Order: sequence, then structure tokens, then C-alpha cells
Amino acid sequence: MGSFGAVLQPTLGTLIGAQPGVSTTLAWGCLAAGVILTLIGTWQRTVVVRLRANGIRTTAHAVDCPHHGPIGGPGAGHHLVWRFETDDGALVEHEDLAAGLHHPSEGETARIIYDPDDPHNARLETFAEGTLAWALFFGSGLVLLGVAAVAGVVAAFA
Repeated sequence: MGSFGAVLQPTLGTLIGAQPGVSTTLAWGCLAAGVILTLIGTWQRTVVVRLRANGIRTTAHAVDCPHHGPIGGPGAGHHLVWRFETDDGALVEHEDLAAGLHHPSEGETARIIYDPDDPHNARLETFAEGTLAWALFFGSGLVLLGVAAVAGVVAAFA
């Protein structure tokens, strides 16, 4: 007669249930990471809200700026920065804005918001710069908190 063969496909529940310490470790790890990411997202949101409420809006220009470093050596070259003038007439060059989500070309202009007490605390006035950072951290934190809750339930009943 013939022979019978079967391939067992383990599920997540059977894998975690077989090792109860794994689900507990997963729950605590996701809980810790979820809390940290949610707090970072909340902090980023407060920074954005405060900057939008108290910041000054102006136009910045993308300008070429030489790198600091030995001529012809490592680090030598040019890169673009956003340059803007504050209300009191000070010129500020902001490298982090140019290295962010939007990579400008020389001569391009953009609307920015800066903190009058600290002009280097500035953001491009775009949806992405105002929302993306805090939303990604906050959303990822919530997802991890959900995974922690599920893993905690599995650990409790394992």
C-alpha cells in the first residue's frame, strides 16, 4: 500500500506557547520600546506645536557653503544650506534643514518657521516637516504597545 506524509506548519501561537519565556520577553521588550517611541513622538509634537504658535515665518534661500576640512582632503567640498535673515537682521545658515526630507537645489527658496530665541531651532513649513517625524514615532510606539498587549495576553494564558 501507499505511504502517508504530512508537513506540520507551526503557527505563532504554538511557537510562543511552546516557549512561555519568549512571549513574556516579547511583551516587555515591545512595551519598553513602545513607551519610548510614543514619548519621543509626543515630545516632537509639542516642539512642532510650540514652534508653530510662537515661531516667526520667513523665507530661506538654498546657498552653497564650503565644507570645513583640508583642501582636497577628506571632508573637503561644498554642500547646500538654508540661509535666512532673522527679524533682528542676523544671518543664519541651517545645515540640518538641507539634510532633512527636502534636498534643495542652489537658489531655491522655502518658507520656514524659526524660534526667535534660538534661530537654529527651525523647520521647513511643510506638512512633512511639521507632521512626519512625530507621527512616525508616535504611530510606531502605538503599534509596539499593541504588540506588547497581545504578547502579554499570550504570556498570561501560555
